[in-house]
Amino acid sequence: MSIGRKSQKQRFTKPVGYIYDVRMKYHQDLEDPQDPHPEDPRRIYWIYNILKKSGLLDIMQCVPVTPVTDRKILRVHTKGYLDILKDTEIMEKATLLNTQRQFDSVFLCNESHYCARLSAGGLLSLCEEVARGRLESGIAIVRPPGHHSCSALPMGFCLLNNIAIAVRDMQAQNLAKKVMVVDWDIHHGNGIQDIFYDDDTVLYCSIHRYEDGDFYPSSGDGDMNMVGEGAGKGYNINIPWAAAGACDGDYMYAFKKLILPVAKEFNPDMVIVASGFDGAVCDPIGECKITPQGFACMTRMLKTVANGKLVLSLEGGYNLDAIANSALACAKLWTQYKKTNVIT
Repeated sequence: MSIGRKSQKQRFTKPVGYIYDVRMKYHQDLEDPQDPHPEDPRRIYWIYNILKKSGLLDIMQCVPVTPVTDRKILRVHTKGYLDILKDTEIMEKATLLNTQRQFDSVFLCNESHYCARLSAGGLLSLCEEVARGRLESGIAIVRPPGHHSCSALPMGFCLLNNIAIAVRDMQAQNLAKKVMVVDWDIHHGNGIQDIFYDDDTVLYCSIHRYEDGDFYPSSGDGDMNMVGEGAGKGYNINIPWAAAGACDGDYMYAFKKLILPVAKEFNPDMVIVASGFDGAVCDPIGECKITPQGFACMTRMLKTVANGKLVLSLEGGYNLDAIANSALACAKLWTQYKKTNVIT
């Protein structure tokens, strides 16, 4: 008998994947370059860099990013809205600023349309690899985010609805008939809810700060009585917090008492997380108290669903250190990256 260290690669049977493409940083706010926008281009690099420094990227598989096609976008978004996005590629700065002011909390530059295609296309590619069983699970380090984006308009820093596009593509390819979307971003994902509101093949569960509809996106859509309609009635679940300050214990209780039981009953083929880290401790917008270990625990619980086919897709999160440490905790869990001695 000898004491040794177990190989990291023996700790899981399939690789864990990730998406990262530096070109997504080109989407930036033109309004005031001296005052960084909360949806800072550095957000994705901060996560990538901490995963690299930790050594995790050495044992994770990078999935190539290709821009999503018009055909796949148009399963979710209207042609009129897509045409507006395309037009931004050739707009002068003044026109870009005037265009973005027509929408709610959106910024645009000439690269925004392409970056949005990369963001959606990257998530789609990662989901396909997981759905086909070539990857165990994965994290999409993408921007711009997507969960507020509706079929015909952008909002809340979101241009294309990345997750909705990925879900529809998985279904179109018969890779996943039923998909569960868990949205732990501190803001209600009104765009995802709206797109799937009458659909019984998608179970949408959102935990968010609500404050009687006063917290962004500032509507009643995130109320607990919004349960879906038609065939989708009962397939939309909102868990609204009445105030700031929700902590790990609040989320664990919601997961154990509601999200996991309905997940087991729904029995999805895949789970996609709208993984906003703006509920993290120290986030200036979310003002809640989820720790990196809290995010990891939620990830662990979701791995018990859909035979472990789980993808996290970055949404919000505006404290650079907080989002990096939260993503690292989730990735460490997946790869079982633990420096412990074992008997060999």
